[in-house]
Amino acid sequence: MDFFEYASVASLFANTLWVQLLIGGLCFLIVFIFQAIALYVIAVRAGYKNKWMAFVPFLNTYYIGVCAQKNRFYNIDTKKIGIAAAALEAVLCVLYVVYYVACYLVIDYEIEVTLTNNIGLTYTEYRLNENVPDNLRWAAWMYNYMGSYILRIANLFYLLLEVCLFICFFQTYACSRYVIFSITSILFPIQGILFFIVRNNKGVNYKEYVMAEQAKQYRMYQQYQQNYHQQNPYNGNPYNQNPYNRNPYNQGGGNSAGDPFDGLGGSEGGSNNNGGSDPFDDFNN
Repeated sequence: MDFFEYASVASLFANTLWVQLLIGGLCFLIVFIFQAIALYVIAVRAGYKNKWMAFVPFLNTYYIGVCAQKNRFYNIDTKKIGIAAAALEAVLCVLYVVYYVACYLVIDYEIEVTLTNNIGLTYTEYRLNENVPDNLRWAAWMYNYMGSYILRIANLFYLLLEVCLFICFFQTYACSRYVIFSITSILFPIQGILFFIVRNNKGVNYKEYVMAEQAKQYRMYQQYQQNYHQQNPYNGNPYNQNPYNRNPYNQGGGNSAGDPFDGLGGSEGGSNNNGGSDPFDDFNN
């Protein structure tokens, strides 16, 4: 499938069909070899069977699901996703071949049309003229509708299956970076190179990885709290020895302070209720 993606990109730089196919084939071969080696290394280390599938087109798409089977996509077995993706990839490959053959047969009837859009910008489209012979009407139909509708819809379904496979695969072998690796593989057909980068990583279950990381973070938090309470100098707060807690007027050693006016106003003949004389006794007569 990636072969046609590379050929499509090559069409931006080369107008000749065979040049586009040649560039697409070379790019596909390089990435395919990296992917095959990566899947084979993973299968050998994990003990998976049928390792030869890693080197067979279409079957190696299914084998991505085999290598990613430690994780599931919403409880769907990745091997089942791999089978569906491999089957759809084979169908797409046939459709692309038919499409390119049809385009080659009617290329002599192709004309260039210059159009103007609603905002005044001009652009060029390629269309078939009305001189296409009757025996090539099927090719003309393929030229007009296969690339614009059928292949786009089929590619969309295949892309969804690829997303599921890439997410599960990179969750297995690149847990901490699975999002960026998955997005990169979807946007650019270089997943084989990324597979090769993570080929030596041990496969893990992503849920178990997340739980282990959460437990690790919790232990670090507990250790931090323990060290903080042990080393914090304010745990022995010097203000707990506040000198103002000791009232200088407390002469009796108790918690209540003595009255500094106890010795004032005492009477000569007796004492009032507080033990001192009343200075206004003379006004009571």
